[in-house]
Amino acid sequence: MAEKTVMDYTKYRLKKEEEIREILAGIPKISILWCQKCYKEFKEDFEPECGQLKDILEGMGTEITVCEPVDFLCNNYLTKKILEHLQVDEPIGVVSCGLGIQFVAGIYNRRRVFALADSVLHSGNATTIGYHGIALGPEKCAACGQCYLEITGGICPVVACPKGLLNGPCGGASSDGRCEVNKELPCAWIEIYERLKKQGKGFSSFVEIRNYSIFKVDEKKRFEKANRNERTEGFYGGVHPLEMKESTEGKPLEDFPAPERIFVFLSQHTGLPAKPVVKAGDSVRVGQKLGESTGFISSAVHSGVSGKVIGIEEKIHPVSQTLQPAVVVENDGADTPDPSVMPVMDPEGLSQEKLLEVLRNRGIVGLGGAMFPTSVKLCPPKPVDTLLINGCECEPYLNTDNRLMIERSDEILKGAGIARKILGARRVVFGIEDNKKKAIESATKSAGGGSDVEVVSLKTRYPQGAERMLIKRTLGRDVPDTGLPFDAGVVVLNVSTLYSLYNAVYRGIPLVERAITVTGVDVVKPGNYIVKIGTPFYNILNSCFDSESLGKLNGDYQLKMGGPMMGIVQTSTESAVIKGTTGLLLLEKPIVEPSEENECIKCGRCVDVCPMELHPDYYAYYGKRKQWDKVVEYKVKNCIECGCCQYVCSSKIDLLSFIKKAKRYANNKG
Repeated sequence: MAEKTVMDYTKYRLKKEEEIREILAGIPKISILWCQKCYKEFKEDFEPECGQLKDILEGMGTEITVCEPVDFLCNNYLTKKILEHLQVDEPIGVVSCGLGIQFVAGIYNRRRVFALADSVLHSGNATTIGYHGIALGPEKCAACGQCYLEITGGICPVVACPKGLLNGPCGGASSDGRCEVNKELPCAWIEIYERLKKQGKGFSSFVEIRNYSIFKVDEKKRFEKANRNERTEGFYGGVHPLEMKESTEGKPLEDFPAPERIFVFLSQHTGLPAKPVVKAGDSVRVGQKLGESTGFISSAVHSGVSGKVIGIEEKIHPVSQTLQPAVVVENDGADTPDPSVMPVMDPEGLSQEKLLEVLRNRGIVGLGGAMFPTSVKLCPPKPVDTLLINGCECEPYLNTDNRLMIERSDEILKGAGIARKILGARRVVFGIEDNKKKAIESATKSAGGGSDVEVVSLKTRYPQGAERMLIKRTLGRDVPDTGLPFDAGVVVLNVSTLYSLYNAVYRGIPLVERAITVTGVDVVKPGNYIVKIGTPFYNILNSCFDSESLGKLNGDYQLKMGGPMMGIVQTSTESAVIKGTTGLLLLEKPIVEPSEENECIKCGRCVDVCPMELHPDYYAYYGKRKQWDKVVEYKVKNCIECGCCQYVCSSKIDLLSFIKKAKRYANNKG
């Protein structure tokens, strides 16, 4: 006869060591109540399992004053008698399923009770409310898998609240504190509030119980209608990430010291890389051409310092993260200008062709991130009637466009005048998000009362700075799926681009420097800096951050070029500023790393926020299976890679990686 197997249906397991350390950080003494486990093979040689916990707590300086094993901790009749004789003066840690933790917290309701174990699921539904053990009281356990009862005073909101946190937001308690769903029950959240108040926790000082029952049905409908209208106002989708602009929005533009050496990449624009026109040993001056364009869609690159060419070396490119050739120039500190750096005489009288030639020779490209050659953009294949100035800068942290609009709006509008003349546009619209009030005031003043430049304040939303979104929001025009802005009669130029255009025409200076924001965690000198193109990242980091912070790079911290939404994680500080660098951010790595292993749960949030009205959920589903043809069928080529879908993804899927792979597949397929 085969020996019977006794299944272990234990209802809890001890939390991981790092989680226990985090929960009990700063607690000098604690009493432990440990359930002897039910639904486990009964043996006489059982002992209280304090060994592992003792080792953890001793390592962090927390003393265990009592470690009491209890049979059937959830039994509210027998256990209550035991606990009444247990006198404790410090916080209590409970090792049991959710039933025991709730029960102990109810008895010791003026002491902090910590959940040191998680319930184990034995059903097919993680929210099935269980009546296991020999619990006789009202306590229930949903076996969620992660117990945070110490945060809610030992009252479980999942089982105590009829909505269980699962069926939408709470409408609020009634005037007598009863639940809106089940009038026979008290509001669980009020009970949690009162319990925490008894324990003297700070929760009660900043949480105010609000009575939402005062809203009438008609008023609620009005709110719902307004919310629906705002979701699609101007353009569909988008998100509202934390702006995080406070540390630099008040910092004026400041010249960053020129480095000892610059690394000027030959490819820092859309299209073909520039062809070098200098060699090792050559002397160069400020504004001198280092590489010339090699085609219609290409751009020249210039030196921002005077000195000697060391050579052309392979450096990690900040966009492709691959080795790319860069001209290395050693700075002599003299700032000797090249003879070609001369203002254009009578620019208003110059022809469109001559102005385009100036922009082409002086390496002007789009500085909003795409780096498309401006001389090409100002030659659309069909007439346009509107020049749209992009002053949104909707990425969190970044403030360079904001500061340019505040400090140099006259120059920006002069640059816009040149672009308008080349395009033959009859209308100029300047779109600025409403979180930049000083920029709006400055642009309005520069435009003047009698000007035909229209300054438009836009409600802040990401990614409003994307061309399609901005055109839709300001002009009410739709760019066709496979089209470009000129198909809607518009050309969009970023304010930094227009400022560089002004410098090229009115000052004769090629694109050899640009404004960037430097900020992030542990920043010592946050600011908005005018930096030379080719300035090594390590120069900027060593100046603006301390060595301890930089020591955490590739560990707890990561470096991003650009904003947190669309910025590119950098693998080397040996890279350098390019024309498309909008900022350098030192950020903490996400607590949960995006992973291709998580499964899409089809929550629909990515569809709800996609400004291009796409279905990113299919990019995850088919991308995981490498069915790239299917991804392409769902219009992945229309994606602008704004990152909204990844930002809200419940499963933390690295959607952008699938999107980029699918686009490469589509391009290679032709």
